[in-house]
Amino acid sequence: MNEIIIAWQIYLNGIDSWQNLVIGIKPKQTGCGLVYELPNPIPRENESFAIADMSNLTFAEPHYHPETEIYFILQGSGLIVIGGQEQRVQKGSIVIIPSNIAHFTIPEKDLVLAVVNTPPFNAAT
Repeated sequence: MNEIIIAWQIYLNGIDSWQNLVIGIKPKQTGCGLVYELPNPIPRENESFAIADMSNLTFAEPHYHPETEIYFILQGSGLIVIGGQEQRVQKGSIVIIPSNIAHFTIPEKDLVLAVVNTPPFNAAT
């Protein structure tokens, strides 16, 4: 897992702003806010990448999925609840959500996340 985190941290530290990443990408309105599904910008085949803009949400719907999910907090702050355990986050925080564990987010201020899923996210599962 550390290898995945390091690779994505290097990439994300090199971007000017998340807004530049989503230019021309139509977001999906989801229970987790506006989600921009992006082509994988680094050569990592077993991972998918998205930006979740939760800045206009009161809370993200509780859910779970078979993929492990890694959140990189790009801006703002909030509370993430994973399997009943609360974790406060702010810009620079990293959160690992194991597969098949219920989780949800309560954005507090302008929360935007980079989301990496491994294996790649599959909406059908």
